[in-house]
This record gives sequence, C-alpha cells and structure tokens, in this order.
Amino acid sequence: MTDYVIEYRTVTEYEKSVKQGAYEFLIIPCENDSQMVKHHRLLHSMPREPFVARNKYGFITYHFHSNADTFDFFSVSLLAQVAKNPPPLDVITDLSLEEQNSILEDIDFQMDHQSFLQSTALSSLKPGDFYLDLLRQKEETVGMYLFRLNSAVHGMLKYAQGTTNTGTSAKVALQGGSGVCQDYAHIMIGILRQQNIPTRYVSGYLSLSDNRDSQLHAWVEVFIPKLGWRGFDPTNNLQENDHFIKIAHGRDYLDCQPIKGVLVTDGGHKTSYEVSVRNSKDYNWFLQQQQQQQ
Repeated sequence: MTDYVIEYRTVTEYEKSVKQGAYEFLIIPCENDSQMVKHHRLLHSMPREPFVARNKYGFITYHFHSNADTFDFFSVSLLAQVAKNPPPLDVITDLSLEEQNSILEDIDFQMDHQSFLQSTALSSLKPGDFYLDLLRQKEETVGMYLFRLNSAVHGMLKYAQGTTNTGTSAKVALQGGSGVCQDYAHIMIGILRQQNIPTRYVSGYLSLSDNRDSQLHAWVEVFIPKLGWRGFDPTNNLQENDHFIKIAHGRDYLDCQPIKGVLVTDGGHKTSYEVSVRNSKDYNWFLQQQQQQQ
C-alpha cells in the first residue's frame, strides 16, 4: 500500500464583481477496492460552506452558491491523503472466445451497461475515422486486444497542450494529430463502444515523474467479461497501477468535469490551477496536523 498526499488549488479572478454564482467541484478522490481517503480538507474563499452531494454515478461533489455576497475572486484548495493498493491487473480469463463474444452480444448485458456503450458527441467515431485493423480481430481475446489498442491509440496522437480543448471531439483530435489525455481517452472509448465493449471515461490524479502529469489526468476503464472493469491509460501506454488515483468515471469528459459553474458578471475572468501528487512520507507535517485536529 502506498500513501499519497494530493494538493489541488484553483483561483479564478474576475474583471468585475460577480453578483451571483453557482459552482460544482468534482475533485476529491473516490473510495473503492483499491483506494481509501484517509484524510481530506477543503479550504475556500466563499462566505458560506458548500453542501455535499453525489452525482448520478455516486461520486462526491461540492456545491457553492452565492446570490447575496458579491466577490472578485474565488479560490478552492483541497488537501487529501489517499491510501492506494495496486488495482487488479489480470486481463486473461478462462472463458473461450465464443463465451466472451456471447456475453458481449447478450441483450441483457448490453442493457446493464447501456450508459457506457452509447456514443457521445465527444467520443463518437465511425470505422472510416480510423484504420480498420484497430478493431478487435477474430482470434483476439478482449484482454489481449486491449493491450494492442492501448498501444495503438498512444501512437495516434502527439501529446501537445493547447492544440485541443475540453470540447474537442475524438474525430477532430484524430484529424489534428495531437491532443492531451482526454483526447486519447475519447478516441479509445469511441473505438471500443462500437464493438459492444463497455468503456468508461475516468478522471483522477497521476503520480509520475514527468512534469506533464502534475495535473488532473484522464484514462479509461474497460469491462472484460468475467473479470469486470480494468483501467488503461493510452496517453502513457500504461495499464492502470497504484500511481493512478481515481476521482470519478462517466460517459466522457462532461460527466467528470472538475469544475462546473454558472455566474452573473459583466466582465471576463481568468482561472489558474495547480496540482501536486506526492508520497505522504514527504508530508509528515500534514499527518501530524490531521492527528492534532482529531
């Protein structure tokens, strides 16, 4: 088990005072079989405390509302300690190819996983949008195919910030030849869903030495018959391991946006954020502080 400390900070500055505002944050790591949130603390600049709710997929969201107090800036900081175990890595089952295909083609199975089989505006791809050899071959098990596809999608784009945005579709990213993590994820989702293989978009934090990963990250979870959900990261050509700290999953980026907001103001705004993920042994002061507060 590895303990991580995650720091997330965002600040939005407004040219003119905000008269009304409503915000939703989806930033706290979730709890599942491979990770547990041991401590967390949320600091913010709003005069009122947020209310906590769960979204339609069961993940914790923080909601801020202001309709009486005007403000010129809004800041939120999350500090969380997460204990992480390696997730399951097995992708090979004792099911035959025929048995795997039978499960994927079963109408009850498809109805149970309907949300993660439907195409969306961000993830929709047609066979003509990519090479047909990226489809699963007759002799391939689902697990082995996922390794091949993960590697192939990794090579389909050049990682480049600023060439796409959160509204860029998988098709447009492919045509442009570059993008960031959500683009890789949307492309892999688009290829898999049209083959009746349920696939989820995942948001979270990633602890790697590469500076580009000192931020929120996106990868996918794919359902393998008999085994369940397994994570793959086409951006880095990796299978999900204990360096991946999940926040939430959904159909695509829109279900996993870290910040959603509606506000009334006459001017523009500028938003900045920073994220760090570090081993908690470097943060003994944080653990001691949490113990003193209990």
